[in-house]
Amino acid sequence: MKNIFASLTIIFIVLNPFEAKAVSPNSIMKLFQGFKKIFTKGVDEIPDLGKKIEDLKVGKNLEEVVIPPSNLDDAKNFSDEVLSQTQELDNLGLLDAHNVKRTKEKNIDQLFDVVDSLTGESVTSAIIYPFIQTEWQGKVFRSSKIFNKPNFDSRILLKCETNLEDFYFTALFNKKKGEWFLLSGNFTNKKQGIYKPKLRRQELLVLEDSDEYLYFSNKPKGIKKFPNKYFLINSDAKFILNLNIDEKIDPNISKKEMFKKIKNTNFFCSRIL
Repeated sequence: MKNIFASLTIIFIVLNPFEAKAVSPNSIMKLFQGFKKIFTKGVDEIPDLGKKIEDLKVGKNLEEVVIPPSNLDDAKNFSDEVLSQTQELDNLGLLDAHNVKRTKEKNIDQLFDVVDSLTGESVTSAIIYPFIQTEWQGKVFRSSKIFNKPNFDSRILLKCETNLEDFYFTALFNKKKGEWFLLSGNFTNKKQGIYKPKLRRQELLVLEDSDEYLYFSNKPKGIKKFPNKYFLINSDAKFILNLNIDEKIDPNISKKEMFKKIKNTNFFCSRIL
């Protein structure tokens, strides 16, 4: 067993030449933790071990390899839980469940934690601020035949699926108090045997609101950083996610990249409420 472990370690080192981005000690630890999972279960119990080694070769995120698949029942239970909560809670209850703290009116003063770690600096100094639409109406949901039947009034819940994850998005509409677009949860896909850390529930940033698409992101982690995840939903219910790992790509550049890809994407959203 020790020989197998040593061999896998050597394979990783040989197949991954060190480029400009050096592998951090933390990443090495994650690698060994992943290998530990293999030997705890037994090599024969790990599906597609050869594929996992190939994933390491092409430089995939070490957090996304060598993890057993999620359970189908867990995924269904998660989906049912999100749907039940969205149906049963009123707007204030849903905002509270997503850690959104607002006063009665939504304006600049209540943009609160547009950046996750403001540390007392003005929200308007954040580089993401000029891209945010503080007033939006969910135009794509109202104009698209896929989303607007049956008609909805105060809220809509979407399930958007990629090959790795299911995302749940809740849109709340209240003309007097403002609109909110919320990440109601994400769940690692059941079939791939790949682990991705869950995002915390939060209010998302709407970057562009049109009849053709809704473009949005999660929140940056600093006032000089851009979001590390951009999302796009179009009127055909196609869905695309763009990872901005170094947090340097601004929303305009990311949107251009995403528009080139969305026509050929196999990822879609469905309305479940």
